[in-house]
Amino acid sequence: MINHFSRKVMYVTPLEGPNAGWIINALENAMQKHGPPKHIISDQAKVFVGDAFAELLDSWNVKPRFGAIGKHGSISVTERVIKTLKYEWLKRVPIIKDFDHLTFLCKEFESWYNIWRPHMTLDGVRPDDVYYDKKPKKPERDSKTARVISNIIDSRKHGSLYRLKKAA
Repeated sequence: MINHFSRKVMYVTPLEGPNAGWIINALENAMQKHGPPKHIISDQAKVFVGDAFAELLDSWNVKPRFGAIGKHGSISVTERVIKTLKYEWLKRVPIIKDFDHLTFLCKEFESWYNIWRPHMTLDGVRPDDVYYDKKPKKPERDSKTARVISNIIDSRKHGSLYRLKKAA
């Protein structure tokens, strides 16, 4: 479950398959932990258009929103988080021992993604900073003053070498 505004991962847990019972249990756990959202955005898989899922949303007073069928990017925020989980987080693990280990890795991912990982969409700010309205203060313009020591110019390289004049 993801907060689209802040990009905060609210709840992540592995499922043994696309079974309505497992998905409903995971969503109920997430809503008990964080409260119900106004909307749930999902694709139009059988699990998300079934009666059991509709009953869950009705019981929590949540409105369903669906991505367009076959349209790339219609649930892009969710897809991007899943891609980050797979390719930036789980790929660094040489062996996933069992389901409990995968559950532990997902909980670690939730913390890492929200607390440590800066996001380009959020101008380099982390999801927790946006969600809790604690955006870091931008550094003062004169916090890093540098002066040119020498210019490096030759046939292969060209640029400048800088030395920090005073530190913030």
